[in-house]
Amino acid sequence: MRSTSTWSTSGVDHILVHDNRPDEAVLDDVYRKYRGSHPFLPVTHFIDHSTMGAEALVALGLGHRVMDWISHHDVRPYEAPSAGISISSAWTDALGRKECHGDWLRHFESELNVSSFEDVLAVWVGRFAHEAGAFLFHGLIRTAHAARALQHEDTQARRGELARGLALWAIGIKSAPSAHVVNIDPMGEVMHCALAGAATFVRKSTVPNLHLVTGPMAYTMIAHHLNPRVHGIAAAAFRQTHAKAIAALQSAKPEVLSEPMPSVDQAHLEALAEKTDAHPAKLTEAALRAYQASGDDLFLKAAGKVQNYGFWRELVG
Repeated sequence: MRSTSTWSTSGVDHILVHDNRPDEAVLDDVYRKYRGSHPFLPVTHFIDHSTMGAEALVALGLGHRVMDWISHHDVRPYEAPSAGISISSAWTDALGRKECHGDWLRHFESELNVSSFEDVLAVWVGRFAHEAGAFLFHGLIRTAHAARALQHEDTQARRGELARGLALWAIGIKSAPSAHVVNIDPMGEVMHCALAGAATFVRKSTVPNLHLVTGPMAYTMIAHHLNPRVHGIAAAAFRQTHAKAIAALQSAKPEVLSEPMPSVDQAHLEALAEKTDAHPAKLTEAALRAYQASGDDLFLKAAGKVQNYGFWRELVG
């Protein structure tokens, strides 16, 4: 299902800021602000999206709105628990254990003080990719947003954010690394999973379904830092998390194709910064990137689902 709209992939080039992002330095302030903040929200215990949402806004050229946006997101003091495990020698024993969060944090902070962030990603994403869906993909997503920020500017604040992303991912992983891989065009499979996720989200626009798009698209943000063999592991993981979406893709097409084609203009983008929730900005940025890479209208239609503020307010309750 290729693009038949009046949009071209170049139509989103002026929206997605790949180089020389305006107000880039604001992210260092954000990462310093939330350095010691609790990664889980109260009551719902869902993941705090403050840092991820801020980076997505910068990628959409909305860095000038970030400080106002994060003013609606509390900093909640947090001391990460530790079990005293040596991650260097016994990292598999600390997987999936929240009581080891502090051990993971200290380990990644130490590694990132002496190694390039690319080298750290290459090692640990290879070890974690078999559970790309941990915490509804948020370990991966937070890691990917931090890594992209580091690609634009390598600072201590950004390395700290990458440490927090990787540590979050680590405590969500429930199993040892798997041998399951996809050997044939694994990155194509990752994109196919994102496409199936977009169709699912257009049909039923829920927060969990939204992450069927943002999860695999987060992986594409860091894939170029990784050994190609890791792509096969990640693709196998996404096949599992997206199994229902993939199975329903063909039957979903008629309904999805009937959805109106949205226009994504500057007014729409500015409205994203008015929403205190990070999901609209994250979905829009990921879907536009996917459309730019594939030319498939399904991704634009997914982005269109979060344009209406009243609709989104009902969606998140």
